Amino acid sequence: MLHVAINSRDFFLQRPSDLESMWERMADQDLDPDEHIPYWVELWPASIVLAQWLVAQEKRIAGHRCLDLGCGLGLCTQAAASCQARVVGTDYEVQALHFAQEGAGTNQPWTWLGMDWRCPCFKPKSFPFIFGADILYESRFFAPIIDLWANLLTPGGKIWITDPEREVSRPFWSDILPRKGLRANCVLQEKVSYQSYQNMQISLWEVSFGSGKSAISLGPKRPENVLEESSSIWSGFPPARK
Repeated sequence: MLHVAINSRDFFLQRPSDLESMWERMADQDLDPDEHIPYWVELWPASIVLAQWLVAQEKRIAGHRCLDLGCGLGLCTQAAASCQARVVGTDYEVQALHFAQEGAGTNQPWTWLGMDWRCPCFKPKSFPFIFGADILYESRFFAPIIDLWANLLTPGGKIWITDPEREVSRPFWSDILPRKGLRANCVLQEKVSYQSYQNMQISLWEVSFGSGKSAISLGPKRPENVLEESSSIWSGFPPARK
């Protein structure tokens, strides 16, 4: 079990005990693009920076709906839950959610949910805050992520993404977002050392849609029935605290 302390708050993360065997099995497999290597078993420095940011934003997010994309072991979901945010932790890998739930203890979110970014299962404009740590490590994610933001972010909402300045993600910030009319401001840069990662430079970006809008599309149109069939998942969500 991993332990992370942030502002006198303790977060515990459960993960598989035999990581070496897991990585060896993955090395022997020929994976297609949607059979993801289990990056979720690692606690990435970008997650620590984002969790610290969320705790610092407690007054902003308390009582509000939040969506954690690619939650992995669940540190950022836990951080938001500890701030009394009404947060949903999502990941493509259902196995990751099992360990996230096991480790969260009293910092359980509203729910953990297996979700494909290409088919988000919430009603439109459900979240004033959407965040994710180190989720831009493949360029094929860019289009569905932006479409998801456009679909689920409330007008005037904020998106927070921590990124370790990977080569693959640079065009996302410098070209794709400005071309699509999104505003992206780097609000924090920090060097993080954690276990085998030493002095990794992490940037935290705050993204918003121009003029309070969220209606762009970078990829193919999603089938209408996907959202209609799954929108009931959100119908019972508690109202935001006033």
